Amino acid sequence: MKGNRTGKGHFQVKGSEPLAKKPVMARLPVSIDTTVRELAGDELSNWIREAIAEKLEREQHGIFRMNNSSEKMPQQDMSA
Repeated sequence: MKGNRTGKGHFQVKGSEPLAKKPVMARLPVSIDTTVRELAGDELSNWIREAIAEKLEREQHGIFRMNNSSEKMPQQDMSA
């Protein structure tokens, strides 16, 4: 996925929906940050977008599969 500069310092990715105005940010452990930057090279933002999209797809597929099976997923304690 290659992007084009819009002239305002932002990238517009061809063939995808518009990007959110507010970015998502997260600090990563040093080892993960180093590996991601090495793998992504000059396409860091696109690489991260694709990684998040793949995770969402897997999660949604898993939820769909669980909703259509007789098995129930164990409940996690989210109070901690």
